[in-house]
Parts: sequence; structure tokens; C-alpha cells
Amino acid sequence: MSEVTKSDGFEPRITAFVCKWCTYAGADLAGTSRMTYAPNVRALMLPCTGRIDVSFVIRAFLQGADGVIVSGCHPGDCHYTAGNYRARRRWILFRDLLDTLGFDLRRFELAWISAAEGAKWVKTIQAFTDRLRELGPYTAMHNLADDRAPGIAPQAGTDVLLDLAQAKPDVASVDPQLVADIAEALDGGKLKAVVGWMKAPTLNRPRPAWFATAAAAKEMVSPNGTGNLVRLLKKRQLRALLPLGLVARACEAGALNVLAQEANIDPAAITVFTVDRNGRYLGAQNLPADLPTDRPVGFSDETLKALDQLMAKSPEERWTFWTSQSAKCLRCYACRASCPLCTCDQCIMDKNQPQWFPTAADGPGNFAWQMIRAFHLAGRCVGCGACHNACPAGIPLILLNAAMARSALKNFDHRAGVDPKAVPLQSDFRTDDKEDFIL
Repeated sequence: MSEVTKSDGFEPRITAFVCKWCTYAGADLAGTSRMTYAPNVRALMLPCTGRIDVSFVIRAFLQGADGVIVSGCHPGDCHYTAGNYRARRRWILFRDLLDTLGFDLRRFELAWISAAEGAKWVKTIQAFTDRLRELGPYTAMHNLADDRAPGIAPQAGTDVLLDLAQAKPDVASVDPQLVADIAEALDGGKLKAVVGWMKAPTLNRPRPAWFATAAAAKEMVSPNGTGNLVRLLKKRQLRALLPLGLVARACEAGALNVLAQEANIDPAAITVFTVDRNGRYLGAQNLPADLPTDRPVGFSDETLKALDQLMAKSPEERWTFWTSQSAKCLRCYACRASCPLCTCDQCIMDKNQPQWFPTAADGPGNFAWQMIRAFHLAGRCVGCGACHNACPAGIPLILLNAAMARSALKNFDHRAGVDPKAVPLQSDFRTDDKEDFIL
């Protein structure tokens, strides 16, 4: 990257996250065998590569590392049977996220090193150190960590990204048959409440609401709002009203399927009143819901085209774009509140015992938040655009989500929310998942 310059006499700082049973033992073998290698690396031992979270890598770079290595047992040799298989899938997704952000991938290395491969540990560390010496300090990341990243306005031609996924506000009448079916379900006692849309008295667009009586359901309007109704299922008041119904477009149906995969909802307690993208009523069904969309990954053509345009730029340009965009973040967490799939009781960004990342709206905190948010939605996001629409700063969040969805599709043939019986992407693995980038 342009901000990284070679420095005479520079010695890189390297952090290594290694498996206790293989790589750490291999490094120990190198020591007892009196092999010598560059002393720049600081090895942190963990039980398994499956325990190495992406937040560890992000934190290491923000705390001054010029390079990070992750290493563990060879596939098939894991002490915990499949920890490294799951880790491999995680790093495939994470590398694609780093590439989207314009990160210098030469500074992030992964390797399989067994307890008997002390010589491979020495060779890997020495080669990585030599590479970083040639690259010089990671000035771009250091500046970001020190909150000195320049607040550059988005480059020409990227303003269109800020308008992606914006639904047109439209308060329209609802299909009478939909209202009739909902009223019948409420009057008959099949459902205690139905989640849908109603006209907001002060806005020219509908707002989410739930209806507990047939009379109240007559106030329902066509589902043309910009949010995702499934997010309301996070409310304890609504969960107390199970069983309930939900007026679902493609985005809501996909989100419900994902929550059902993850056992975050009881499928038997949800009835889906399916509508198409134009608000036309298609009928009621129980979960799992068929996803009424022909999109390969759930995102619009405009979004995928904008992602292609962004990825056609150089890594330096992508880094400048995303750091300037994240600098605008207010840390209001409207994206998190609007997302139907942010279901953690406590977000990692709110924790202060220990505090993983800065909670202030600054360079390192903002960038870390955007990375963590996007990665936690990898293989889960259904492309509803609720986070993008909710962002008051106009950050094109949906592009990161689309990049992760494309990575899941390309590498694992995974489409979020399409198969309600599928194992969640990051909880699954295949023994033949590709690993071209792992030494």
C-alpha cells in the first residue's frame, strides 16, 4: 500500500496465534534443537486454532503488529477432531473480508505446522519476517490505530453506493385477503399477535407494529417499509405473545429461516403470511418458509454491480474508501438494532471486562466495529438492507454484507436463508474446503 514504506533498520513486530498441541510444540522443538530464526515473533498459545477468533487478529494489528501468523495442526490431525476444519472456513471468509477492505494480505499468514515440524516453523517465521522487513512498517494500520487516518471524502463515482438498498417510502393499502386471514387467525385463537406494518401518523412511510386483535389488524398497510420485521422478534414483550404470525417478504422469510437454523426461534410458534416484493399476498404457511426470491445471494443487481466497481479499484483505494467511510460512524448502533440477525444478549463491542475494542467513535473503534459486524453476518445476511437504510451517516454497509455473501457462495455454495435445514455456515465444514493460501 502507498502508506507503507521501507525503513532502514526496521524490525517488524509479529504476533503468532498458535495451537498448543502442534505448532507451539513444533516451535518448542525448534528451540530444543537449537535452530535459530528471527526473534521478531511473539507466540501466543491457545488450545486450538478453532479457538482463535478473528477479533484476536484485529486487535493485534490495532495494537501495533506489522504482521500476524495463525498456525495449528494439519487437517485431520486436530486434537479436538475438527477444530482446525472450522478454523479454516473462518479464515477463508475473513481473508475475503480483509481483501474487500483493502487490507495488505501479505501481512497475514496462515500455516499448518505439526509438533514434528520445527524446521517448518523456523522457515515460516524467517520468510515472513524477511517479507515484512522488505515491506516496512504497516503505517496505514498504525495511523488508523492512533486515530490519525485522514478523513478523506468518498472518491468520485462512489456516491451512488450511499443510495443502495434505499426502499421508496410508500403507504399503500394492503391486500384484503391478507387482512381477512390474519383476522381469522387472531379471532380463532391460533395466533396471539401478528407482526406487520401500519401507517405512521408523522411519516410518509409505514412503520413496524404488531396487532393483537382483528380490529387492530384493519389498520395494517402494505409492507413497503425499509426495515426488516424479524428484528421485532428480539423484543421480550413480543416473544411473550407466542404463537404469532409475521407478514414476510423475501428478506423476512430468509431471516426467519436463518434464525430457525440457529435455534433462535421455535418454528412451530411462527406462522408466515408471505407477500412478494410488490406486496401481493401469496398465502400463509408454517416455518420453514420457502424463500420467494430468485436472487443467487439475496442482493440486488445494483448492489452487486457497485461491489464489482469497488473491487475493481486497487487495495489502496479500497482502504482509503473504507477508512473514510468508517470515520463517519457515530457508534449509534442503529445498524445493530435494525438487523434481524444480531441476536447476541451482549455485543462484544459493549464489553468492558475485558474491553476488546475502543467504545468511542474513533478510528480503531469504528473500523473494528465494521469488521466484526460484517464477519458475524457472514453466511447469515439475507440482503434486506435494513442496516444500510438505518445508518444516519450514510455508510454503505450493505457492500460489506454483499462481499461476505459472495464469499460464502463462491467458496462454499452457501445461500443464507434459502435452506432452512442447512447447518449454519460457520458451524459447518467440509474436509475438502479449499486452502490455497495456507502454507
